Amino acid sequence: MQLSNILDKKFIGTNDLRKDLTSILNLLPKEGKIVITQHGRPKGVLIDIETYMKIEELKDDLADYDPKLVREVNKALDDVKKHGGIPAEKVWEELGI
Repeated sequence: MQLSNILDKKFIGTNDLRKDLTSILNLLPKEGKIVITQHGRPKGVLIDIETYMKIEELKDDLADYDPKLVREVNKALDDVKKHGGIPAEKVWEELGI
């Protein structure tokens, strides 16, 4: 997914999330995804259960399709966990976003 695709999603700040969680959860089936921001910067994504299930199914299908690719992706994720990665803010800055 490109950053530009994220920008067309609904955004909500952490303060509003705390205050209006029930209302926000009720929006999820319609929105599908809501980007959570902290101090105006995207920090996470809240997704509805249907979207989550589709993602999990896609991951399973991918694993069936190309186990080598899945191993490479998992290795890269482990590397980021161990050695750190590039913060999204830095990537956006480098891309001029």
